[in-house]
Amino acid sequence: MKNSNLLTIILLILGVFISGVILRELRVVLLPFTIALLLSIIFKPFVMKLKSKRLPMALSLFGVLLFSFFVMFLVGWIVFSSIQTFVGALPGYEARFSMAILDFQADILLLAERFDLPVSDFRWTNAIQLSSVTSVLTSGLGSFISFVSSAFLIVLFMLFILAGSGDLQNKIRLAFPETQALRIAIIVDTVDTRVRQYLVTKTLISLGTGLLTFLVLLALGVDFPLIWAVVAFVLNYIPSIGSIIAVLFPFTLSLLQFDSLGVPFMVILFLGVTQMLMGNVIEPRIMAFRLNLSPLLILVSLIFWGWLWGLLGMMLAVPLTATLKIIIENLQALKPLAILMSGTVDEKTNLTDS
Repeated sequence: MKNSNLLTIILLILGVFISGVILRELRVVLLPFTIALLLSIIFKPFVMKLKSKRLPMALSLFGVLLFSFFVMFLVGWIVFSSIQTFVGALPGYEARFSMAILDFQADILLLAERFDLPVSDFRWTNAIQLSSVTSVLTSGLGSFISFVSSAFLIVLFMLFILAGSGDLQNKIRLAFPETQALRIAIIVDTVDTRVRQYLVTKTLISLGTGLLTFLVLLALGVDFPLIWAVVAFVLNYIPSIGSIIAVLFPFTLSLLQFDSLGVPFMVILFLGVTQMLMGNVIEPRIMAFRLNLSPLLILVSLIFWGWLWGLLGMMLAVPLTATLKIIIENLQALKPLAILMSGTVDEKTNLTDS
């Protein structure tokens, strides 16, 4: 029995390792396909409703195509114009940053002299340079351009998935025995419903967070409120970590923009309240269900998918992990693993239930 358990653990570790290598090596194809699959889950009710009204499938897919290209064009225009403006204004912020660093260095040297402490000749302005941000933004912009260039592949995958989505239930019923077909259909329907509800809710919350971020920063006079609104929208898909980063970025800029600490204090206060209100009050109220994922599992999934697919992987970490958990909890042999993946567990849960 011990040898069998050890063999199972070894095979599981090897399986996870091999799966990770495959996912990383095939990122160019699998990442667009995964995004297309999640987008198709969102658009599926719309397409199926039009299909039920005997509208041609080609016309429904054409509507989805137009909407997708409109959104991508709008996002692309906002991102490119905002980053171009930000890069143009960066030298002015670098000068203010250098002055702040020099003042800080002078205070440190004065304090060291007062207490007779030896201080080596070290220039912080050489160690920390905002000019390096330009290269980071340029490389990030290049990554975004490559992502936009693969948008056609994403839309193509999505259209093919949507075109065949209506027949999936019938295919499952014909391909498997009745009992297995029913179980598989339940799993597919549960994944469909929960992932769709999560993505739609998260998108609405992200839009609200981005809009409130824009209004707060615009009212306080912080530069580039549109950029930080887009950043807040994107990072809101990353649990916990994203909301913190979305507050720190405009807060740091406000420190460089204003001479006093009044506005930066209001930035971190109002944006922090906005993030907590949207994430901890409004989102649980409008979310129709709980994903019930362990906080440790969410952290591990963020690290894992971020290592595999970068920022986009971190944004997809929660829906992918939730999908995996839904599949596992519907497989009798893997139910103990599903319980370990859960955040809270009902004490009445019985592993022997089918």
